[in-house]
Amino acid sequence: MRTLLALLGVSAMIGFAVPASADPPPEPDGDDAGFLAALHQAGFSFASPGSAIQAGRAVCSCLNNGESGLELVHDVKSHNPGMDMEMASNFAIISAKFYCPHQLSKA
Repeated sequence: MRTLLALLGVSAMIGFAVPASADPPPEPDGDDAGFLAALHQAGFSFASPGSAIQAGRAVCSCLNNGESGLELVHDVKSHNPGMDMEMASNFAIISAKFYCPHQLSKA
């Protein structure tokens, strides 16, 4: 299993969320335990479960506010220099699966 860099900087992505002109679809409460388990199963490690959850929810805020998938993956990668694009993409997909599954159908 690959060792991955902790998701310390991903929570900074919350600052990228900009209010949209229209109300985004309501975000489901999500399954925090399932999200953390999926990250662990994918080989991600993180300093704090709360920070990982916050970063996962920030992914959906960015998507709901119109950020493209590629922009989002680039943001995740830039806030986590130890991640490559594939890892950043996996984090975004796992986040969407648990916190904003309606975004997955837009791909």
